[in-house]
Amino acid sequence: MCNMCTRDVAADSAPPPPPPPKKSNSLERMKRKHGIVTDPENEEKQKEVAYQPDLLAVSTQYSKVAYDIFKSTLVRVQETKAYVVLTRTSQPFHVALAVLVILAWLARPGGTGNLRGWRALYVGAVATHLGSQVWMTLVSGIVLYFNLPRHEFGRVQTVLFPVYYAFNACVSLVALFAYLRTQTITRFEHASWIQFALLTAVFLIEAYVRLRLVCPMLRAKHIKTQMEEAAGGGQEVGRLILGELAHCPRYLRVLKTFRAYHSTIAVGTMLTLGCSLYSTMVIVDAMCC
Repeated sequence: MCNMCTRDVAADSAPPPPPPPKKSNSLERMKRKHGIVTDPENEEKQKEVAYQPDLLAVSTQYSKVAYDIFKSTLVRVQETKAYVVLTRTSQPFHVALAVLVILAWLARPGGTGNLRGWRALYVGAVATHLGSQVWMTLVSGIVLYFNLPRHEFGRVQTVLFPVYYAFNACVSLVALFAYLRTQTITRFEHASWIQFALLTAVFLIEAYVRLRLVCPMLRAKHIKTQMEEAAGGGQEVGRLILGELAHCPRYLRVLKTFRAYHSTIAVGTMLTLGCSLYSTMVIVDAMCC
């Protein structure tokens, strides 16, 4: 038999059985001292001598499970955008400062604290809403449009539009609710139904724009942007150059759809801005009375 065959036979042969475990003399002496009888073949005897976890062991086990759940949850929270904003930006300090100022103002002596708080929420919501409109419409939009390439400006607006209208709709709803609450507390002694109509109109317009107009407008804008990029356009600043797309019927239809949605949203934005300015004048009149 050749060496190769010898190696094959040796490899195919069964391995030798493992040696029996050596008995520990100290363990055997302990068993005899305490009268412990073990029989690996007897399941009942194994159950008798098996370790039974007590309350401390069970609580420790569940504590480990709870700790693992807490640790995994903490890791997931640290990966969220909200955690990054709270820990790596200064915006939370601005919110905390505003809350401290409001609490200090509400805690000052004199007046009804409940009514004062609702009035503060009402005026603050109207002011926040108006400030958001002025910044987005008259500052941010104009500055970015005339300083960024058109497609870059469009990408910024794609992110901002849904958040802007959702935020404004929520703030206007808070203002409407706070105004009704202040009038309920004062039993509608100095109620302004014009103000109620203005706040309601602002909320309805902004909610309609966010729920029904923003998404189809962004879809049309996405298709328009793809066609312009394929034609090599979209890098001009502050203007629209159609180029070869001026002779493309499909592009012109998409452009018309986009402009229809965008114009409708712009009309709604101007209406809400006018209502917000009038609401501010109503608040000024109420302060002067």
